Amino acid sequence: MLYIRKIALASIFSLTPAVAFGQAIELIYNNTLPPFNETYQVGIRDFAAAINEASGGEIKVTIPDAQLAPVDRQYEAVRDGIVDMALIDVSAVTQHVVLNGIGELPGFAPTSEAGSVALWETYQKFFEGVGEWDGVKVLSTHVLPGRQILSVSEFVPDTPEGMRGARTWATSATLAVIAQAFGGVPMDTAYPELQENVERGNLDVLFITPGSADGAGVRPSVTHLTKIPGGIGTGSFAVIIAEERWNEMTPAQQEIILATAEGLPRRLGQANDVEEIETAPAYANVPTTEVEGEALAAFHEVLDQQESLWFQRAEAAGLADPQAAIDFYQSVLKREAGE
Repeated sequence: MLYIRKIALASIFSLTPAVAFGQAIELIYNNTLPPFNETYQVGIRDFAAAINEASGGEIKVTIPDAQLAPVDRQYEAVRDGIVDMALIDVSAVTQHVVLNGIGELPGFAPTSEAGSVALWETYQKFFEGVGEWDGVKVLSTHVLPGRQILSVSEFVPDTPEGMRGARTWATSATLAVIAQAFGGVPMDTAYPELQENVERGNLDVLFITPGSADGAGVRPSVTHLTKIPGGIGTGSFAVIIAEERWNEMTPAQQEIILATAEGLPRRLGQANDVEEIETAPAYANVPTTEVEGEALAAFHEVLDQQESLWFQRAEAAGLADPQAAIDFYQSVLKREAGE
């Protein structure tokens, strides 16, 4: 597919500007992430720059200095024409989008790269035709690495019982369900506000990876790390563009964007995986529990229920064969792992 797109791009650039592109356009790409965040750097900053360069200036993607829509209103802002593009957290649009939540399931993101590629290929094969994303076109999807359990308080959540009563940062619908099932109190605040909430004592436990915790500036507050093999679930994201703006573009302009988006799920996954590798040594002295045996089985009494819950939601959303989507997703994970 990448080779085909390269041929298409070569054909486009061989045309005169008037024929190839038509009138130059500007796209406003909303951003709610801090500049040091890997997802921002790869999925917003670099993606925008690549489109600008590939189009020779015929498409100008602009990232405003201040966000034009908050995290939980980005989908509506794109759909309604307030902004043209956004990278959104799928957990903020569960009233519209169910199927992409497959990427948030426990064990479905052994690495960010594998999970991101699996989600994108599953979206293209099974979800796109269902039409959940009303008024927008999805250009890329990705997931973060599987979440672990980090305490920023006196809680030691090395068993489900250790979570009881803990105010738990859980940023996806699946993670919120899991936190509540463990007896915790799920809380969702914006990632850039995480450090402030931790320092004020508003949170006890975080469902997060060590790398993301470090990026948020909360690593000095971490008192305990609980590692669940494969993670307890994660966050799912999508890059979207307004359907109306997309339809205003010429085929050549659309092809520029599609060609630039080729491989974006993998690049986003790789960037987030690198963050985890680079920050791991910083947690060497943090008390850590590698969960196994009876404790792991107790965690999985809750974790294993999430797949069937997604299955039910997917059927209700109009997906004809949720099990086929799950099986395909898992097959991509195995392929990415070299199995």
